[in-house]
Amino acid sequence: MLLAATTLGGCAGASDFLVPAPSMAPPRAATPGDEELAARSVPPVREPVPPPAPPRPTPSTPLATPPATPPVPVPPPPRSAAIPREPPVLAPQASAEEEQRLKTQAERRIEGTEKLVQKIDPARLPREQQENYRTIQSFLVKAREALSTRDVQRAFTLADKAYVLADEMSKAPR
Repeated sequence: MLLAATTLGGCAGASDFLVPAPSMAPPRAATPGDEELAARSVPPVREPVPPPAPPRPTPSTPLATPPATPPVPVPPPPRSAAIPREPPVLAPQASAEEEQRLKTQAERRIEGTEKLVQKIDPARLPREQQENYRTIQSFLVKAREALSTRDVQRAFTLADKAYVLADEMSKAPR
């Protein structure tokens, strides 16, 4: 038990609990009064140990189990394919005017980015700029998706990032 506790505890090893027995004091010379003490001392009283409990009888037949009931089929949840779920938007709600302004700006950024990208030949780009070119295309796709779900703030942010990357790429020497 002690060994299991120390092993599972992880702080002390079994050798930390194995302590040598104390050394005996050196024997002293017998004195005449020692025999009298030994004769007067009473041997310790031992209490009787109760006998071990008899083993429990094991049943010769297994316990009866209730009859199995067939599982009740659970009907599948109703399908609602006609109503696509939109992901929750954690952005603050904008007024209708602000939403329209952001939508217009996002659309302009997407159009401006597309014009810049049309001027770039991806085959002539070095490997690093080809990766930027793919990132621009990805931002444009995601910006259009955000517009279609009416997440105009996200659409504007993605379109703006695409525009900045495309603008830097179009100005970079090739």
